[in-house]
Amino acid sequence: MLEHIHLENFKASRDVDVRLARLTVLAGLNSSGKSTLLQAIGVLRQSYESSGRTDGLSLSGQLVQLGKYSDLLTEGSEGDAVAINIIEQGASYRWVFNGASEANQLRFAETPPSPAGFLTSPRFQYLQADRIVPQTLYPQAPQRDRDIGFLGPRGEYTADYLTTAANLQVSRARSFPKTGINLRQDLLEKVAPTYRLLDQVAGWLQQLSPGTSLKVEALAGTDEVLLQFLYLGRLKEVKTNPYRPTNVGFGLTYSLPVLVACLAAQEGALLLLENPEAHLHPQGQASLGELMARCANDGVQIIVETHSDHLLNGVRLAVKKGLVRNTDVVMHFFSRSVESGEASVQSPAIMESGRLSNWPAGFFDQWDKDVEALLD
Repeated sequence: MLEHIHLENFKASRDVDVRLARLTVLAGLNSSGKSTLLQAIGVLRQSYESSGRTDGLSLSGQLVQLGKYSDLLTEGSEGDAVAINIIEQGASYRWVFNGASEANQLRFAETPPSPAGFLTSPRFQYLQADRIVPQTLYPQAPQRDRDIGFLGPRGEYTADYLTTAANLQVSRARSFPKTGINLRQDLLEKVAPTYRLLDQVAGWLQQLSPGTSLKVEALAGTDEVLLQFLYLGRLKEVKTNPYRPTNVGFGLTYSLPVLVACLAAQEGALLLLENPEAHLHPQGQASLGELMARCANDGVQIIVETHSDHLLNGVRLAVKKGLVRNTDVVMHFFSRSVESGEASVQSPAIMESGRLSNWPAGFFDQWDKDVEALLD
């Protein structure tokens, strides 16, 4: 598990040091440095082969595209070196690199004697904010990505993964909650009757759109996969004809890679998630917070960037309900100085009750500000 990360002269992070936990929640205004932390992990990951071999830092790759070295180096920094320091399982790793301003492949001036485990582990997912959108067909994954169950940085291989892993048994600790759903118990059992991955995905989809289930099919003789959604009606109590993703809205498709990543992750996996709440209504956002908490408590590490107070409250409620220990959750609020352009971090602690030790200015306080203005 990653325990700490320290960035030096990396984009807006001239000197940013944060603790990581089983579940790390990153919040803050736009362009304040949240994505930078995920990108630092991603750029190291894409710079190493599965064997541990590296030719230096690759700024443009499958996971992130950071441009040139001039785009990466903190503006106005003293010197021309960037450093990433990570503590994993008590071991410290440090990478220092520099290069020509227009280079996108950078030489390492300093590397650890052996690569950290997260660099080569197949138990890894990085889902960007720009994920798959509703469409009729989705691509099959290259064989290497299929072998390790990689969903793709945009979740583009999620449908393909489900064709091969539909019967994967999901840990009961991550199974969907069967209460608080606007669906009769007998219908719920028809939508998601087992702990198979496909059924558990359908179970969590009830928090987004009650009655929903899904169907995936690899099309013979092609490199494409068909994804369809079905609904179980209240009156007929039978599944409807299948619907194309383009006819059920963005939310279901956009959230699908996140649900699959959390439910299918093996113990010891690392998940990097950008804005998982996009296109979801408040109940769905809060449910994702609970799912991530359950997942973290089941041995998976998640680092999530979010703009959702509903997702945050879902995590807080999960702590209060005992679904995850408060010591396994850390929250960081990023801000950026207008004068210097540098990022800084405040880290309110979460109590066993789910309450926070303090609320930094700008940390999900817009609701209070708006209500106060309305009542003024």
